Amino acid sequence: MKRIDPSAGIERLKEKLPAEEAELLAKTQSLECRMYQVDPGESKKRLDQFLAQTCLPFSRSRIQKILDEGLITVNGRVESASYKIRGEDIITVHIPPPAPAEDAPEEMDLDILYEDECLLVINKPPSLVVHPAPGHPNGTLLNGLLGHLSREEAPESDGPARAGLVHRLDQDTSGLMVVGKTAEVVDRLMVQFRDRTVSKSYVALTIGIPPSKRGLIDAPIGRSNGDRKKFAVTTGGKPSQTKYRIMTTYREGYALLDITLLTGRTHQIRVHMQHLGYPLAGDPVYRKKGRKDEIQFPRIMLHAANLGFTHPLSGDALTFQAPIPSDMQSALSQLHPLDNPALTRPD
Repeated sequence: MKRIDPSAGIERLKEKLPAEEAELLAKTQSLECRMYQVDPGESKKRLDQFLAQTCLPFSRSRIQKILDEGLITVNGRVESASYKIRGEDIITVHIPPPAPAEDAPEEMDLDILYEDECLLVINKPPSLVVHPAPGHPNGTLLNGLLGHLSREEAPESDGPARAGLVHRLDQDTSGLMVVGKTAEVVDRLMVQFRDRTVSKSYVALTIGIPPSKRGLIDAPIGRSNGDRKKFAVTTGGKPSQTKYRIMTTYREGYALLDITLLTGRTHQIRVHMQHLGYPLAGDPVYRKKGRKDEIQFPRIMLHAANLGFTHPLSGDALTFQAPIPSDMQSALSQLHPLDNPALTRPD
């Protein structure tokens, strides 16, 4: 795939198109434009798949919406999402501005670890839902972020505040998240997540002790055939990789792991650890059947402890750490560590 300068590429397309189609193309030139030329080796991919995997740092649903609005063309003509691209195709994407935020700003006590003019990093507490959804129309992290950003707005600011949630954590997972304040910053952060240049590591308590001190779980994840609300390791799933290292083991048969995500699938850590045979303590969905725990865990014992990325504007490397929260510390205090100093030695 080769990116093309839109100022030259649009004029080239106009010369090849009938007058009516060239006029339609000209009407979109007020929008941000990106152009790509397909390499021969990329032929036969679906248009939406190619855009999501190679070109645009957007979700498939946002790409589909842009397609539906006729803002993505191939060789100057609107094509469907299922169009099979061919070598030398010229793909033009006109990106509409983000829709105004519809969610209500709310006052919320946020644990903000870092903030500047274009982004902030927060330490999400457990039990806080990230996005409004059925059953959680308000009181979410997004509502709190909008409330925080609304207080920062100058009186002459154009439009409502926007909080660009670049990635998510499950409701019961605590820890670090980065949030963009502008569409440009969100796009650049999403590119880093897509290109896997963001470092993310978690602390998790597993039921059972893996036999190896460290390991790599390389198993594709997709929707579960038995329950479409769940995910599972499936042959047709997306490539997924998780690294783990045992930090502490406990007499009661638990292990505290340092887990690093090499990919970012939904419920990846929970699915992979269940697949390995050592599900997360407190997980009501991906749980170990038949085991009854004497300890009542308040939630899934999973915490996003470390986050590192490149600042999208300055280029500086940023790293953040969030300590294990009190509810997880309280649960761990009920366990009795085994004396195994070799597990905590540095690599």
